[in-house]
Amino acid sequence: MMGRKIAWVTDSTASIDQEIRDHPDIYWVPLLVCINGEDYLDGVTLAPEELYPLLKKPENAITTSQPPPGAFAELYRKLAEDYDEVISIHLSSLLSGTYSSAVQAAGEADIPVTVIDSLILTEPLTRIVKAGVLMHEKGMETEQIVAELESLKEKHHTYVLIGDLTRLHKSGRMTGTQYYLGSLLNIQPIIRIKSGSLSTEEKVRSEKKAFQYIAGQIKKGSLTHSIREIAVMFTSKRDKADRLHDTLAKEFPEIPVKLVPLCTTIGVHTGEDVAGVSWFQE
Repeated sequence: MMGRKIAWVTDSTASIDQEIRDHPDIYWVPLLVCINGEDYLDGVTLAPEELYPLLKKPENAITTSQPPPGAFAELYRKLAEDYDEVISIHLSSLLSGTYSSAVQAAGEADIPVTVIDSLILTEPLTRIVKAGVLMHEKGMETEQIVAELESLKEKHHTYVLIGDLTRLHKSGRMTGTQYYLGSLLNIQPIIRIKSGSLSTEEKVRSEKKAFQYIAGQIKKGSLTHSIREIAVMFTSKRDKADRLHDTLAKEFPEIPVKLVPLCTTIGVHTGEDVAGVSWFQE
């Protein structure tokens, strides 16, 4: 039996699927996408299919920014009317200031707010939020839930394959050396999100070898851990993600493989020629 009533808050870099949208106790704050000086709310006033045509025009100045602390403060204030406490889980503090905005607002809230730095984003962030909700429904106390989530967030394996590295380089999330290797030498860097930041895990010369590397990592992990599900992330240009999905579904028929869309904020930094993959080793 559940005790205290908990509100769960995340942000738009999570995969905001129908389950998240329909859950009465889960709320999310959109990040901002600035296009030629005008701000749009990720997933609210700007959809991915509207973003990618704009990215193709070099004259468009497109950037992203974290929600201001006031956006969290307003939400926490409303939640204080109906809940006993808030658990607010956000994308990596090493990739965005969103976590800092949430922490600042939590310090002034009229309700206890626990802010967790997930050290991740996209589908793994969603998985962490849903896991916390399930733990609460099973009657676990807040301190135990937070401890379990802190442990769970270290168990994900997330990789990104980006065809055009230009936007990632321009945003400062890829070094000049990595950009040079990928763009000029026709080397496909396999980027891993680990401990909250991006790093080049491996360098290969073809999509096929990139897929083989990822499949090898899943196979290696499955020998010693349980892998319940594999998520393949896509943008409006789904070709690469569909091929990766089909490759993994064939290689691992015993593990469900699902396709998950990426949000506009992430698309600003990756462009549309991208595929991501993530799984948890438990």
